[in-house]
Amino acid sequence: MKPRKIERKAERKVEPEWRVEPEWKVELERKVELSPALRVWSADAALIACAFFWGLGFVAMKDALSVYPTHWLLFFRFGGGSVLVGACFFRRIAKITRGDFVGGIVIGVFLFLGMSMQTLGLNYTSAGKQAFLTAIYVVMVPFLVWGLDRVFPGWFSILGSVVCFAGMGLLTSDVAEPLNRGDVLTAVSAVFFAAQIVATARYAFLGDPLVLTFVQFCVTAVLSLCGALLFDGPLTPRGLEGLPAIAFATFFCTFLCFLVQNVAQKYTPPTHASILLGLESVFGLLGGVVLLGEVFTLKMSAGCALIFAAILFVELIPALFPGPQPLPEARVSPPR
Repeated sequence: MKPRKIERKAERKVEPEWRVEPEWKVELERKVELSPALRVWSADAALIACAFFWGLGFVAMKDALSVYPTHWLLFFRFGGGSVLVGACFFRRIAKITRGDFVGGIVIGVFLFLGMSMQTLGLNYTSAGKQAFLTAIYVVMVPFLVWGLDRVFPGWFSILGSVVCFAGMGLLTSDVAEPLNRGDVLTAVSAVFFAAQIVATARYAFLGDPLVLTFVQFCVTAVLSLCGALLFDGPLTPRGLEGLPAIAFATFFCTFLCFLVQNVAQKYTPPTHASILLGLESVFGLLGGVVLLGEVFTLKMSAGCALIFAAILFVELIPALFPGPQPLPEARVSPPR
């Protein structure tokens, strides 16, 4: 009898909650059997799609800002995103865990600060110049990961980030204007966006990305409403004016893109994510050229080439010359 009791005790031993893979994740990976490398490539492709819609979002937000104040616009955008996520995934959200709740709040606070500063800055500076200044987070992310998780991101990622940043400098050099308060606000927003990417990488790996998305949208919407009541005053109805731009920003740039980002960052390092999401400056500039008739110069072409070269450098060289590269598991801390 004694050995059996010991054996039963061993069977009842439970792993800490943060080490246990969620059932939905185990089931999903069982149905979709992909190699680790293919998962990373698939996640990277999804992030490029996010960058495309976020790039077009610069045009949509610039149009909507001519109708609605900054914080009311953010409230509509993220309030609508919260409703969409809640309506589509209410059963998953009902199973929210403490880690998802805490992680969603942290990500949501950084997201609100970044979006608030960026959208407010867009009132005072050009979209092309803001794309360059926002892209500072591409360089910040590897060093934030290094400082917080004590995981060296690899020379490929650091060099790729610097090349990408240089490309963005060329990309917007022909639209440069004197430094103004919009530029300062945009530079500050880049710090919060870098923190949001790192926080998403930290909490998304073991958490439920759908629940994280819902919580961060709710946090951003509530904080935006508070900002609107404090700084923007009562909302003046404008009829249907500006609604198409808000609808595009809500569905594609908010509901779809942030949901995809939270899922994709479970399988790709944050340094990859920062560089790929930095493509929004390219797509934003191209959207301005096609939709708004803006000028596309030789320097801008060279900037685009450098950005794509940085992406190929980060994505292909580690695959061709494999070495000790940091994996998503290595830079994730347990939710607290």
